[in-house]
Amino acid sequence: RASRIVSHMLSFSRRSNREMALASLPQLIDQAVEIAGNDFDLSEGFDFKGVRIERDFDPELGKVPCIANELEQVLLNLLKNAAQAIHQRDDGTPGRILLRTRLNPPWAEIQVEDNGVGMSEAVRKRIFEPFFTTKEVGEGTGLGLSVSYFILTNNHKGQMEVTSMPGQGTQFTLRLPLAEPPTSSGL
Repeated sequence: RASRIVSHMLSFSRRSNREMALASLPQLIDQAVEIAGNDFDLSEGFDFKGVRIERDFDPELGKVPCIANELEQVLLNLLKNAAQAIHQRDDGTPGRILLRTRLNPPWAEIQVEDNGVGMSEAVRKRIFEPFFTTKEVGEGTGLGLSVSYFILTNNHKGQMEVTSMPGQGTQFTLRLPLAEPPTSSGL
């Protein structure tokens, strides 16, 4: 098990080429979950392993063009934020993260949904702004979601949106084009 974890982490860190390639979204999601599951925050005293992970992968969705290590980074950011939002609940509700893929032409969709504390509309509107954070000073840089948004919209020509209700959780929807965007020929 340790060998598999190290192997995933090494392949994640070595993938420095920024080339689009066809990738299996369920496989990328599972690798991100495994990495996140082995990362826990001792200062916060919570562990990702206590969160129930549910998967709902669309069998019709084939491989999708993406930059795999960048998409995995986005998923790790979303999983970590979801685990932190779940940890902030104080009502004893068991933590749950639902990971869903959908074929929705011309998009492949990934949804990351949690039952954490959620966020207000005012926070939701600013969530992708660089340096915006709801965390205490020294706990977050406010860059995770803005970098994730940039990766999806700029590097992948996709879309990223969020819906949330205070006390009811949050859902991020990532949309990736099913066809690789044309590259500029420099003419």
